[in-house]
Amino acid sequence: MERTLSAQELFKRYRDRLELNWIAGRDSGDSRKVSSASIQARRSLVGYLSLIHPNDIQVLGVEENQWLDGLDAKLRWETVARMFDSQPVALMVANDLSVPDDLIDAARETCTPLFSTPIPSYELVAFLEYQVSRTLARRISLHGVFMEVFTIGVLITGEPGCGKSELALELLTRGHRLIADDAPEFTQISPEIIDGTCPAVLRDCLEVRGLGILNVREMFGDSAVKANKFLRLIIHLNLPGEGPADSGGNRLAGDLSKRQVLDLEIPQITLPVLAGRNLAVIVEAAVRDFMLKMKGFDAAAEFIERHSYLMRER
Repeated sequence: MERTLSAQELFKRYRDRLELNWIAGRDSGDSRKVSSASIQARRSLVGYLSLIHPNDIQVLGVEENQWLDGLDAKLRWETVARMFDSQPVALMVANDLSVPDDLIDAARETCTPLFSTPIPSYELVAFLEYQVSRTLARRISLHGVFMEVFTIGVLITGEPGCGKSELALELLTRGHRLIADDAPEFTQISPEIIDGTCPAVLRDCLEVRGLGILNVREMFGDSAVKANKFLRLIIHLNLPGEGPADSGGNRLAGDLSKRQVLDLEIPQITLPVLAGRNLAVIVEAAVRDFMLKMKGFDAAAEFIERHSYLMRER
């Protein structure tokens, strides 16, 4: 589904943070929108004034203002007309500069939202690029418990009744942190990063069968919950009889695969749920081993190499 952000919403969200002042073009505040389609298009979401490939949100700083002042009257009029012909979502004058009268008149004639702010242009562009792209980024909800284990974002998945919440509760008692239970939301904020957060209605809550809803923050303290975390690893709990758990898997390398989440392939470890297993300890070991692999150390590969060396010696 295409996501949008109107000039009116942009003003409401960041008016205080950016000290925005709406100069002209209020009538089109709801109709001028930046959309998620712009992320895949050549048109940029936010940027300094460009007439060749106009940005959805055009920013004018000191340099752009000086360049406009250096144009003769006719060329300046043509340039201002080109700026507004591209129908930007909004035009922002930064650095606490006085807004030229011709820009105000053109904004009123074309019903283009025109803002001013005392924020330096470089800070304004950096802030809006991050916030707007994050707002419009693709997102998905997955069933599971999302936790921070040894600083790694881990999504625990599995069929209903496999013990995800009980495992999360045990990990909490061992000092790890909860991000979201049941329906964490994941947003791809860059080509290589997926960020996971908790829906507002589920915040701080963990549902355990037989106990109902538990408030993790009240039970374990503020340090037991976290607002967001990058998704790095998926641990799938496999109930007996589902197939892969009965096959034994790869006894050397474990049951490691990949799962597609938005545009990224996330490593997934499948753990069979069997009587007598301490899954919390196994999950901690899986995360520690994953961290070693991220550093370039693979225990299975080292064991195979050691075994091959001994066979060659014999």
